[in-house]
Amino acid sequence: MSLQCDVKKITRDYIRKGGKLNRRKQAKRMLALAEHAEKNGCNSLGRMGRKHIIAFYCDHRELSDTVIYQHWLAFRKLWKLAGKPGDPPKPKYKNT
Repeated sequence: MSLQCDVKKITRDYIRKGGKLNRRKQAKRMLALAEHAEKNGCNSLGRMGRKHIIAFYCDHRELSDTVIYQHWLAFRKLWKLAGKPGDPPKPKYKNT
């Protein structure tokens, strides 16, 4: 099973509850991270870690601080859904 399938599986119930629009956007951001991690050789949620998120930030430097923060919120939720301890690494913002 691919990493993207794993992410879709664990976000299925998450999308069904609460504010649908926001949760769908967050799920798309989670899938974008999964796709990026797969391109960098990660094949399961258990193997996805801090370096994959940092690589995602580095490859998407053109995004605004607000959008990067929204991605971080989605990654943090993915971290919780996957049962990983702590929080994912925070991005370095351009305007701080």
